[in-house]
Amino acid sequence: MGGGFVLVGLADGGEEAKDFCSGVWIFTRLYGKIAVTIRPDRLPLIDFYGKEVYEMKRILAFVLLMTLCAAALCACGQNDPAPTEEPTASLTEAPAAALTEAPTEPETQAPPMADPSWFDDAVFVGDSITSALDYFCAADPDMLGYAQFVCADSLSYHNALWDIDNESAVHPTYQGETVLAESAAEITGARKIFIMMGVNDIGTYGADDTMECAAELAQRILLRSPDVQIYFQSTTPMVAEQESGWLNNGKIQDFNAQLKAYCEENGYHYIDLYHQLCDESGALRVDYCSDPDGQGIHFNTDGCTVWVNYLRTVAADGQ
Repeated sequence: MGGGFVLVGLADGGEEAKDFCSGVWIFTRLYGKIAVTIRPDRLPLIDFYGKEVYEMKRILAFVLLMTLCAAALCACGQNDPAPTEEPTASLTEAPAAALTEAPTEPETQAPPMADPSWFDDAVFVGDSITSALDYFCAADPDMLGYAQFVCADSLSYHNALWDIDNESAVHPTYQGETVLAESAAEITGARKIFIMMGVNDIGTYGADDTMECAAELAQRILLRSPDVQIYFQSTTPMVAEQESGWLNNGKIQDFNAQLKAYCEENGYHYIDLYHQLCDESGALRVDYCSDPDGQGIHFNTDGCTVWVNYLRTVAADGQ
């Protein structure tokens, strides 16, 4: 058998043996699963046919041995499974706590509102401000149901008490006939009456005298309709640009304070519309006003919507 070394695969251990033909020790070592046999005396060896090859120095055999050892170790290392790397968090990933969404403010729930049909047996009495509410609700029963309106431009707590045949009177009409405000519940069959006037009174007569007329109107209504529920609505504000010494929001609030106290003393319902429609200064919000460059007291669609919604909220609250 020729060659300087013999590789024997899958050996279980190493050994040393002497070649009895040549008298040379043969070294066999196991590296992993590869057995390496070296004859250090010759490279290559003398084969069985007696052919001689050139003898190599022992140092070359040693170098070859080291090379084979290194190759065997590399082969063994390739068979070993690669160590499993532990997963590491990406540097670009934010911690879980940082991904938590900022707390959101709880939604403000709208207050409950009565069904529009609650107003089916109601009548509204007032001046041109209430007339605007009549126009707003007329085409849509989802506003205040089938509520009725008995209104007249320039109607006031004072002139509402005048005789029906007074030439200067501005009494309202109902189904084509002139009627007194005090008869509104009687002629319509309403069980609830909502009253709101004052802007045509306060500047001329003052808060005290206007309050006396409002009280007199309430008494007349009850004489005609003893079972009716009376709801006094506060006189509403005016835009700041239209205030004057004759009529201003300060005077209106003075009257409203008296009206509220009167209702509490006599068991009537008081509805504070004023503070639903004013701004931080106490004046009517301009975006609710239909005539900010005129009288500054009438409402547009937005203003009427606030008015209707507040009435329905008050009704749901059991007033």
